[in-house]
Amino acid sequence: MPTPNTKQVLAATLKQLMKTTSLDHITIDKLAVAAHINRNTFYYHFDDIHSLLAWVYERDVVTALKQRSDIQHWQAAYQLMLTYIAANQQLCLNTFHSLNRDVLDDLLYRHAAEMVDLVVTSIDSQTPIRVRMAITDFYGWAITAQVTQWLASELAETQESMIRKAELMMDGTLAHIIARGKTDPYFGRRE
Repeated sequence: MPTPNTKQVLAATLKQLMKTTSLDHITIDKLAVAAHINRNTFYYHFDDIHSLLAWVYERDVVTALKQRSDIQHWQAAYQLMLTYIAANQQLCLNTFHSLNRDVLDDLLYRHAAEMVDLVVTSIDSQTPIRVRMAITDFYGWAITAQVTQWLASELAETQESMIRKAELMMDGTLAHIIARGKTDPYFGRRE
């Protein structure tokens, strides 16, 4: 069995510390001591705690999604994201309540935007880029807000309910918006 590299050790240590300590109270010194490395070693791999946390989410969620070639529908990708949050609830809640919340918001938005773009492309692969980007941006942030509310409620709603709610909002609605957006010369313009 291969030994974990320093980045993996730092990621595992950060996740462990975040089970009991607020992210805002984890210092590089505290992390280095817990990981049994020196401070300079940390800085060799990451600029700060924020960049380590971003790497953790990137590795855990985004890379995992890219490795799942069997995911054909946005619902499966959404399910994977919700399952990750449920399995890592304390890590996500800690990030959500910290000054580094933008790391979580950025990850959720990127993932949600990719899902929405997949739906738009499947409805009409000829959707103009300005229309596709406007829809992806709007619905990507809507799903991000839905997931952060779910996290704030400490996962009170079931994952199935979350997915169903998103399906109800997107089924039929996006086709209508695409059609209207194509005919409206101002839709999606950033002037």
